[in-house]
Amino acid sequence: MTIHWPLLLKLTNDKQLMLLDSERAWLDERDHLLGQSLLLIDSQGICYHCQDGVLLPSDEQIALSRIVQWVSDYACQNGHFCSAKIGAYSLAQLFDMVRYLEDS
Repeated sequence: MTIHWPLLLKLTNDKQLMLLDSERAWLDERDHLLGQSLLLIDSQGICYHCQDGVLLPSDEQIALSRIVQWVSDYACQNGHFCSAKIGAYSLAQLFDMVRYLEDS
């Protein structure tokens, strides 16, 4: 299965999010994340899980509203804007928000 970059990485039991723009970015981060429960979503909405450092497609479907909540929580955790202000209608918009939050 082809991964459609970027990937949104979510630590399962944390509000932390990370946007990975390429396979190289994933490989750079992968070793630091071994042993943690991860969920990754590509730009087409396909979910992946990491098993022994390898990304495996998952049948899991994550609703856009749930990802909006993740981005909201991540923004608030990092002292940015109020969750009520987040409105997104696509994964691309949410990925752009995470990129903005990472850069600021």
